Amino acid sequence: MLLTASSETMSGKELYDVAYYALRNMLGGVEGIIAPAAYGGELRRIYIYADPQKLEARDLSQTDVLEAVKENTTMIPSGVANIGNMNYGVEAKGMIQDVEDFNDIIIKYENGNPVYVRDIGEAKDAGAIQTNIVRVDGKRQVYLPIFKRRGANTIASVNEVRSTLPELETRLPEGVDLNVIFDQSSYVQRTIQGITSAGISGLILVILVLILFLGNIRSAAIVALSIPLSVLFAFLGLYFSGEAINSITLGGIALVLGLLVDNSIVVLENIDRHQRLGKPLNRAAYDAATEVMMPVLVSSVVIAVVFFPIFFLTGMAQYLFSPLALTVAFAMAGSYIFSLTLIPVAAAKFFPDSVPKAEGTEKRGFFSAFDRLIFNLRNRYQNALRWVMNYRWPVLGATAGVFAISLSIGSLLGYELFPRMDVGQMRVQVRLEPGTPLEQTEDQVAKMEKMMKDEMGDDLKQLISNIGVFYDLPAAYTPNSGTQDAFIKAQLNPDHETPTQEYVKRLRKRFHKEFPGAEISFYTGGMVRAALNKGKPSPIDVQIKGDNLQTMRKMAERIRDTVRQIRNTRDVRILQRLNQPTKEIDIDRERAAKLGIMPVDAIKNLVAGMNSTASYEKAFWIDEQNGNHYYVGVTYPEHKIEEQTTIGNVVATSEKFDKAIPYRNFSEITRSTSPVEINHHDLTREMNVYANYANTDLGAVSEQVQKRVEAMRSSFPAGYEVNIKGEIQNMQSSFQNLGLGIGLAVMLAYLIIVPLFRSFSQPFIIMFGVPLGFIGVIWMLFLTNTFLSIQSLMGIIMTVGIAVAYGNILIARMNTLLREEGYSLHEAVIQGSADRFRPVLMTMFTTVFGLLPIAIGIGAGSEANIPLARAVIGGTIAATLLTLFIIPILYSLITKSTNNATDQDQ
Repeated sequence: MLLTASSETMSGKELYDVAYYALRNMLGGVEGIIAPAAYGGELRRIYIYADPQKLEARDLSQTDVLEAVKENTTMIPSGVANIGNMNYGVEAKGMIQDVEDFNDIIIKYENGNPVYVRDIGEAKDAGAIQTNIVRVDGKRQVYLPIFKRRGANTIASVNEVRSTLPELETRLPEGVDLNVIFDQSSYVQRTIQGITSAGISGLILVILVLILFLGNIRSAAIVALSIPLSVLFAFLGLYFSGEAINSITLGGIALVLGLLVDNSIVVLENIDRHQRLGKPLNRAAYDAATEVMMPVLVSSVVIAVVFFPIFFLTGMAQYLFSPLALTVAFAMAGSYIFSLTLIPVAAAKFFPDSVPKAEGTEKRGFFSAFDRLIFNLRNRYQNALRWVMNYRWPVLGATAGVFAISLSIGSLLGYELFPRMDVGQMRVQVRLEPGTPLEQTEDQVAKMEKMMKDEMGDDLKQLISNIGVFYDLPAAYTPNSGTQDAFIKAQLNPDHETPTQEYVKRLRKRFHKEFPGAEISFYTGGMVRAALNKGKPSPIDVQIKGDNLQTMRKMAERIRDTVRQIRNTRDVRILQRLNQPTKEIDIDRERAAKLGIMPVDAIKNLVAGMNSTASYEKAFWIDEQNGNHYYVGVTYPEHKIEEQTTIGNVVATSEKFDKAIPYRNFSEITRSTSPVEINHHDLTREMNVYANYANTDLGAVSEQVQKRVEAMRSSFPAGYEVNIKGEIQNMQSSFQNLGLGIGLAVMLAYLIIVPLFRSFSQPFIIMFGVPLGFIGVIWMLFLTNTFLSIQSLMGIIMTVGIAVAYGNILIARMNTLLREEGYSLHEAVIQGSADRFRPVLMTMFTTVFGLLPIAIGIGAGSEANIPLARAVIGGTIAATLLTLFIIPILYSLITKSTNNATDQDQ
């Protein structure tokens, strides 16, 4: 967030004082935030404006004036003294009290006559040469960027700042208005509200599915009760693990919302089945829960464990998404506990202690019709399964063919690191020609602001521009490198009608037409993408490392021109510039020595004239009115600096002749260029070619960039290194790590279910459900034009758990019929699959409908979870339909070949 300070009566210098000295200190007591710098306004300075001609006439230099000032302004604790019977504090007034008194400082004596500061210039309460301007909605203001401390809660921190503002305003000078702008917490809140809304919508749909399948409100209520309890259990787990409730953890809750009832459904369906066998209700509840205890446990553990690959992510990606894995694990743990405790007890308490009538005839009205529909579907499924069992190998071959086709379709999917989100913000980075004065840059920015207002109209909420840079601590928190640079931030209204990317497209076209000499780039990524991209301004970053800047620049220009030719690349530019107009002063050291000039003294005087002595040696003055300290410096009047002959007229004192010698007498002044900025990476110089992309996925563009850079690599000079960094590198490493993790997740799932079945072959059957789920994921993403990303890969991971859970439940029932109830292998397969048809179908619908609101993008910030939800829905549907046919086939084949007793039965 940004906190602005504005006033109709105060100058920019006074406003900066309020922001830097008052607001920053007051905000230091607000928990969870830090306000490191202030932007805009002017830095107050006490300057001795020395006239070059008067200095030369008096044989003085600016360093002579500075030494006199330092000797006359000092603050040294004087201690205490015992005088007589009293202990006195001794306070020596070494600090000048009024700015005008600096004019009375004696610099030296000339023929017995004092030379005062007023004789060579004038002391003024002034401001440093302005190199930074902030505009908020077209008006010059001052702002403080406020950052959240590590571990603090965003919303709580912002609310704390907002609640503190009324008190702050009472402590500030009259006429200062404070305003919070670009409040990131508002987007976080909207995102949380959107996910919550989608979750509630999904919950309602899940409950409707439960009522529809279970046929009465009481049964649905019992099962649905496990959802809020499991969510509360997850929140407790997050609390004790030190995590917060945020968009990521709430996304995890929404992800497993439908799965939370799966365990309860299996238990409740099994209770119903045991009731139908004629058992008393209490006994039926006990036996049913005991029978499915291990399969349900394995299903829950598998769904939790498959998220283990997230911990293979590195850096910010792991920090962002590991809480999601923890949320899923805690929620599934709660679901397991309540399904085996609450559900049996509630069923025994609230179900009538009687055997229901035959399935399909016990309900009336709509529920009866729906029940008959499911009953008929079950019968048709049995018949279809009997037919499939007669053509096992052709069916397996056809499935393998569909899987191969799906993989080829999957290769056509676009991919990106994280889904693009419309956060309702954009940042426009503007770079004019190096050496452009601050005022000219502001004039160009003002024209751009007007265009943005005209283009966005009522959708625009706020505009803020930061022009130039403070050459001090604030420079660390801005992308600007000089007075030729600026950035404009636009905040759209939450309900803006036109997408942000559409505005970017329009503005990019207009800006390039109206400002042909300006280098302009756009960024709309938002907080999550900025974090994943490590704060870089573009997703594509070609990094060049070496020693010689000119050589690196030529390489960067070749790469820039090549990348520009790639279709769909935008805003291709080189970060570092080497053409800042420069005045080079070459001191003739031999001539200077003959004149008694020390180079260090000459350079100090040059810096003093162009900037001030405060740049290299601090003298300070305390304003007793407010208690703040300000730097005192000696410099030239600004109008003197603008003269072409000023540098040649800078004087340095000769130690040999005791007189002032101008620069023109011992140096050569030429025009040249120099780097605007020099960056290092791992102690090595680097240059960066940045690029954005549009109308496609990052993967397609990155492949072209890598291909073209590789083709150029052989022509690069030896000793120079070219690497592709940014979001491309993070995406590739994240995908590789998640790919490895998915393989390990499958292995872990296999090893977990081996002890349950006491077999190595039957868990192998269940693992075949995993590629079946992949078929659905690929086709769902392809048909909905959804890119592969970290989120969709997490959906694939989730599909692994769901596919294993379905296969686990199916085979566990077949084993029971085969080994305990004396069924033949063939009938155990048919009957066991039929027994689990209804609960598997129900769990599929609860999972799909639980995620449906997220998949269609209900609520703000839903873009981030859309790929995840769609991947899970596609994988769940495919895993369900194919598992119901393929797993029985594989079970019959493998069990027949490994179970002699079964062979005899068959």
